[in-house]
Amino acid sequence: MQKKKHSIGHIIYVALYGALIVSTIVFYNSANLVKFVYVGLITIALGIVFILWSSQSRKKGQIRENISKDVLVESGMYAFVRHPEFLGHMLIIFALVIISQHWISLIIGVILIILLCFAMIEEEKRNIEKFGESYRDYMKRVPRINLLVGIMRKIRKRA
Repeated sequence: MQKKKHSIGHIIYVALYGALIVSTIVFYNSANLVKFVYVGLITIALGIVFILWSSQSRKKGQIRENISKDVLVESGMYAFVRHPEFLGHMLIIFALVIISQHWISLIIGVILIILLCFAMIEEEKRNIEKFGESYRDYMKRVPRINLLVGIMRKIRKRA
């Protein structure tokens, strides 16, 4: 039953993400705020970098541990935030909303962000079950998605 709920959640998320992309194309720059479009494009690029960097960090961590799966990766982007891929998607969603500059995109974007927050909470529950105390320690050291706090903690740790 849990897997079915998870699959339905994914389907809804993908459908809404698609709707957001379509609404961004249809309502592109609807408030005619060109500077927002530029900020949005930069933010999309940043979101994509976060997603790709986190994927690379996870692959390198699995290779370093010589395990194909089920390894707690704490290096790369995961040293700064626990959920860099979610952060990347949130940045992309935010960017699409400000590029569109339309209320429909805003509503879809808010729903997507809320769904991502629920997904992060569920993933943390699964990670606690899977990794136990080591994940709880990781949670204390690394913020969920607040990149600035993660950077500051790393700087303080090095000093």
